[in-house]
Amino acid sequence: MRRVSFGVAISEDVLGEASPVPFQGGLVDAMAGAADLGFETVEFHIHDPHELDPEALHAEADRLGLRIAAIGTGLEHGRYGLSLTSPDPAVRAEAARKLRLHIDFAERVGGAVVFLGLIRGRCGVYERVPATLDLLAEELKPVAAYAAEHGVPTGFEPVAYYFSDLLTRTDETVEFLSRPGLEPIGLLLDTHHMFLEDPDIPAALRASAGRIEHVHLSDSNRRYPGAGNVDFAEIARVLTEIGYDRSVSLEVLPVPTGDQAAQRGLAYMRALWGA
Repeated sequence: MRRVSFGVAISEDVLGEASPVPFQGGLVDAMAGAADLGFETVEFHIHDPHELDPEALHAEADRLGLRIAAIGTGLEHGRYGLSLTSPDPAVRAEAARKLRLHIDFAERVGGAVVFLGLIRGRCGVYERVPATLDLLAEELKPVAAYAAEHGVPTGFEPVAYYFSDLLTRTDETVEFLSRPGLEPIGLLLDTHHMFLEDPDIPAALRASAGRIEHVHLSDSNRRYPGAGNVDFAEIARVLTEIGYDRSVSLEVLPVPTGDQAAQRGLAYMRALWGA
């Protein structure tokens, strides 16, 4: 049985210590640093993908022995306020347009998973959550179809309450993705968010078997695995049990430094999977 591959989040921009990206400030230098430490995959956190050269980045990753596993789109929300559930149709249209650009970019770097996370937006009024989810589903359908046409996997990420009031738990996200037209969308599961929202993480993982496209390993305090209270040994056991063999990636705060967080996280992952 193939084991998981070990990855780390990197960004083109300097995002700061409050952002869970260990390597910041340039994708090429970050890939070199990740490869030097022994990582096998990287996930890009980017905005405006049309400003980057995907073929050059893909070639550099190949040269370093890395695979570009995923593309994070959260900066489109954080930087530009784009959301698929905005009350403004123009904002929703721009969010969908930018997601198509990320899908094009992902195809050109080898078919990386495109995150569908913070760009979902938030509702703000509990009574309006069902209607907002209906809107989200309608906006996601053409995005899902576009990604499927281009052979690009997508991963919808349940996120904790402090990010959004829409789809915070794994079980409700799986149910949401069963709606007609959303079946091509997979899951991106993050252990930090699962720790806060899922009452039974092993059960949530088992219920997601065969649907998981990408996994973030991040502890209860958003730091590297082993720095908090998440039971990573159980998570590794269940992921192996359900046959997950894709990337497990460190999306963690650069604390005490990005290099140290990455080194400690990678050592912990290697111990968990006996690699």
